[in-house]
Amino acid sequence: MEHPDDNAHLALRPFIKAHFHFQFLSAAFELGLFGLLAKHPGLTAREIAGLTGLNHQPTRILLLGCTATGLLRKEGDGYHNTPLGEPLSGAAERAPASYLPWEKQGIYRAIGWFSEALQEDTNVGLHREFPGTAPTLYGRLSENPDMEQVFHTMMSSVSTLVAGDLTEKLDLSAYRSLLDVGGGAAINATNLAGRWPRLSVTIADLPTVAESARKKIAETGLEERVRTAELDAFRDEFPRGHDAVLFAHFLEIWSADRVRALLSKAARALSPGGGIFVVTPYQNDEQTGPVRAAYLSAYFHTIASGEGMVYTCREYESWFREADLEPTGRVMLGPDTVVICGRKP
Repeated sequence: MEHPDDNAHLALRPFIKAHFHFQFLSAAFELGLFGLLAKHPGLTAREIAGLTGLNHQPTRILLLGCTATGLLRKEGDGYHNTPLGEPLSGAAERAPASYLPWEKQGIYRAIGWFSEALQEDTNVGLHREFPGTAPTLYGRLSENPDMEQVFHTMMSSVSTLVAGDLTEKLDLSAYRSLLDVGGGAAINATNLAGRWPRLSVTIADLPTVAESARKKIAETGLEERVRTAELDAFRDEFPRGHDAVLFAHFLEIWSADRVRALLSKAARALSPGGGIFVVTPYQNDEQTGPVRAAYLSAYFHTIASGEGMVYTCREYESWFREADLEPTGRVMLGPDTVVICGRKP
C-alpha cells in the first residue's frame, strides 16, 4: 500500500513507476498525439478520440497519463503540447522521435533481463527476447529485417547529431587519409570529407554494411574521396596507408580486451605521427555518471554484446599507452559524448 506522506517512497516512485511513464509517452507518440496537437493546439478529448480512433475511456486514460507526467497540459477543455512533449511532434525519423520505436520494440522487454545478465555475465536479454542464433544484437538484426530497419533509423538520427558536432569541433586539417573503423552508413565519413576538402576517408566495415555505405556515398557525390574496405575488424589487420584512424561509437560495444586489441591494430596500421580518435559516450573518470553512460552500459551488457560498457576517458588513455599511442587531449561533443585524441609517436 502506498503512503503519500512517506518522502522516501515519493522519491523512489519515479524509479518504481518508470514503465508507466514510458507507456504514456510511447502510446501518445504511436497514435500521433504530439503531431496532432502541434497542428491543432487545444483539441478536446472528444476531438482527440475521433482523430486517433480511440474510444472515450481509453482517450481519458491516455490524456490523464500525459498531463500527469508533464507531456501535455490542459487549458479548459483543450490539450496542448508542453516543451517536454513538443520535440516528439516532428519527423519520425529524427531524434528524439526516432528513439521511441526502437526503445519499445528493441529494448523495453529485453532490458527486463538486466539482473540475470549481471549474474550470468552475458547478454541474457538478447537471447530471451530476440529471435535468431547470432551471439550479438547486430547479427540478430540481420535475421529480423523489420527490427533492423527500426534500429538503423534510430542510429542514423543519432549519428547525424554527433556527426555535425564532430565535424565542427575535430580539427583534421593536418591529415590526408582517415580510416573509419566500423564506419557504418558513411555519415561521419561524408561529413568529415565535406568539411576537409583535402581529406580522403576509407570506411572499414563488414561487406553488408559497406554496401549500404556505398549508396550513401553515391548520394553525396564523394566517391572519389570516400571509399569502403570490406573487412572484419576482429579478424583482419587494418589496411595501411592512412595517417589517421577513427573509431566512432564502436569500441564501447566490446570488452576491454577487445578494445585493447583493436587499438593495437590501429597502432600497427599507423605510421609515426599518425592520429587516432575515439568517439564514444562520456563517462567521467570518477565512474559516477552521467546517467546516459549508465543506460548504455546496461544496454550493451544485457542486449547488444554481453561484454561492453561505456568506459572512462582515463581507461582509453591508459589503453592508448599500452598500444604505444600517446594521448593528446579530449574534445567534448555536447554534454555526453567525447573524442579521446591521440597520436603514434
